[in-house]
Amino acid sequence: MCPAAILGDRASGKTTFLGALYSTLVETGSGPNDDFRFFAGPDALRFMSSVRETMLLGAFPAATLKEQVTQVEFTFGFRTIWKKIGLDTESRLFKPWKGIKFGAYDVSGEDVQEYIESGVASGPIIKQLLESNIVVILVDCGRMTLDRDSPSYRDMLHYDSDVARLIVNFATYKIEEARHRAAAGRTGAPSVIFPAIVLTKTDQIRGETLHELGLPLAIPEGHDRAGRQAFCEGLLRSFLPQTLAQLRGGKVAGVSFDRAEYFACWIKTVTSDGGMTPVGKARISLTGPGAGHGAMMDYSRDEYLEFIDYFRRIAKQVADVEAEDEKELAAS
Repeated sequence: MCPAAILGDRASGKTTFLGALYSTLVETGSGPNDDFRFFAGPDALRFMSSVRETMLLGAFPAATLKEQVTQVEFTFGFRTIWKKIGLDTESRLFKPWKGIKFGAYDVSGEDVQEYIESGVASGPIIKQLLESNIVVILVDCGRMTLDRDSPSYRDMLHYDSDVARLIVNFATYKIEEARHRAAAGRTGAPSVIFPAIVLTKTDQIRGETLHELGLPLAIPEGHDRAGRQAFCEGLLRSFLPQTLAQLRGGKVAGVSFDRAEYFACWIKTVTSDGGMTPVGKARISLTGPGAGHGAMMDYSRDEYLEFIDYFRRIAKQVADVEAEDEKELAAS
């Protein structure tokens, strides 16, 4: 099982992201011959189902996971194709599924801040976070402004600094893990961290901000994946430069980082005259017969499908490494 952590600052859209992701999973479905599975325990299912139901009524969920954070854990399962390598019935040939287990955390919580400052993982949530090999970082685009006197600008600077330091601590923790394994006489492939950055609320980025940054006024859509990646990186260079520098460094403290992937997510809100300002309290724009009966959200569904497919690629990569390890073990 490959562990993954979803990190996000307060009100970064973490709960909304989970609700939209779960809605995509429900609407996509899976049959007995499909190569994808989704599993969550009863508490997580109830939580995510409740969030989805709220969103399908046109309302945004609460802005924070609060005390439910440790309950929001779920697993993606992907069918992998293996070459027969001459092993017995315990070989991967007879274990065709690879799982990726997710947990969602508030990166600005007191425990996380304490760890960033002290380097000591005092709480169980921090230890779970550090043991992850996949790091999904949520970035609130609603805070993106070039006004240096704005509180939002300062919040983004602090978030960038915290995430960059947390990434270094991730890598340091992996180095310590490797040393403990070596001291115990155990070997294994070097640690690899797979980073992904999800830009949330991309529909709230103001046109003047994009113009000043020299970016398109609309996110490239359709099959232009390279265009979307360039758009996202253009934003990150301006608003998360420290984080981007760490992720693009190749290695931090001797731990390898896979190439970062970016995802641009949005949920359309009900506005007046087609503008950006919501009518009263922000409401989700719905399509279909009616709220609560066949209604669907107007959101970046294709990006969530890309997100799922990205983890399919990671599952295959991890499975291939494990298959080689087993092959070497059988030959020894």
